[in-house]
Amino acid sequence: MSAFGLTGKLAVVTGARRGIGRAMARALAGAGADVMGVSASLEESGSRVEKDVLAAGRTFEAILTDFADAEAVRALGAEFAGRE
Repeated sequence: MSAFGLTGKLAVVTGARRGIGRAMARALAGAGADVMGVSASLEESGSRVEKDVLAAGRTFEAILTDFADAEAVRALGAEFAGRE
């Protein structure tokens, strides 16, 4: 059982491919959140973090964005702004 509930929420996790980002994605999914993983090197499908999130019964979406590229970050912001 989770210490807090995030059912029905969407969590955006940067650096989700490994380390702390992957651990955060797992924890957030365990608390009930669907996860959008953002990383410059994340596989579009079949990644370990995607499998972790799906195993928790949540949905996962991979978004490839290089935070060192200002235009890519602006495009990511525009994509988020366009979602409800």
